[in-house]
Amino acid sequence: MSEDKQVGSNATRVRLEELVPNDFPSVRPWIDPDIFPIFREPVDDEQLERLLTKHEDGRPTSLGYRIVLRQSAQLVGLVHAILDWKNHLAHVGQIVVGDPTLRNQGLGTESLRLLLGICFDRVGVHRAQLFVDEPNVAAVACYKKAGFVVEGLMREASRRKGAYVSWYSMSMLRREWQDSCTGRDG
Repeated sequence: MSEDKQVGSNATRVRLEELVPNDFPSVRPWIDPDIFPIFREPVDDEQLERLLTKHEDGRPTSLGYRIVLRQSAQLVGLVHAILDWKNHLAHVGQIVVGDPTLRNQGLGTESLRLLLGICFDRVGVHRAQLFVDEPNVAAVACYKKAGFVVEGLMREASRRKGAYVSWYSMSMLRREWQDSCTGRDG
């Protein structure tokens, strides 16, 4: 696989490979519309196409990668970001470790840092941002460990299953990314 299609140093347990439509049967069960409200039941291929890498005018507008275990080549998750060129930012929309037995082992953090490396070092964004449900403690911890900072809480920002849910707004700036990579393979 070419360098453009595969990302990850040998120091990581995972690598990122470009997500392709053939991956849809594997990733479909991981997409929960309650967690990712851009999706609706039943999740079909047309919706999953939003997760693919796309380009417009020679620049990426969307980055979609599958998370693959380096040792076994097993597909275990996905990461996705939408790029906003006007503001030079990447909005991380989805990060999923699909197999529940592989969660809480740092694979999400490693995968997110690989995605951030693409966004900051290859693509050249100034800012990466995301929104995460306040009750999703594991995801908040993952994002903090990857270097994101909480900017604020958007109180009762969405309504799901008859209840309001608040979101944290989190971000990382290019200089924070560079500082976090000092002395580490980022």
